[in-house]
Amino acid sequence: MTESQPTGSAATEEAPRGLLARLKRHILHPELSPEQIAWSFALGLAVAFNPLLGLHMAMVLLFGAIFRGLHRPLMFLASFVNNPWTMVPIATASAYLGNFIRGRGLSLDLSSIRWHEIGWRSFLSWQGFLDMHEMLRPILKSYLYGGTALSLLVIPAGYWAMLMLARRMRRFHLGAVRE
Repeated sequence: MTESQPTGSAATEEAPRGLLARLKRHILHPELSPEQIAWSFALGLAVAFNPLLGLHMAMVLLFGAIFRGLHRPLMFLASFVNNPWTMVPIATASAYLGNFIRGRGLSLDLSSIRWHEIGWRSFLSWQGFLDMHEMLRPILKSYLYGGTALSLLVIPAGYWAMLMLARRMRRFHLGAVRE
């Protein structure tokens, strides 16, 4: 470092580049404990598996307002596990689990659902919403029950996985700083 450059954390700390570097920065957040990081991730993951599509962002904002000691950006990142690429597998798993919970086994008939007709236009008018509801009626209860169950099941799994990761990363990070 030359003498013309100021010393201090602001001068030496660069904004992380890349998704993994940013995620590492969120997990190593110095002001939060590993437990707070783990709860933030677990609640965001629970929102991702929640069956109430369209309310995920509002749920993350609500959790962020209720639980002030959590890491809100990490909750948002975890809730983005449910995205256009994962939505169909998550919804299908929710419907099958809900069918199993309801005592119907794993035989779920999805042949009557015209998936290509469901889209953003289904939510623009009341009639589109009613048509979509009528088409999804055979699996709707199973989907809601299963999605709620999955949402509750991922809380402990996400908590313990992130807690172990956060503690391991902090040990590694602190070990690298000491050397």
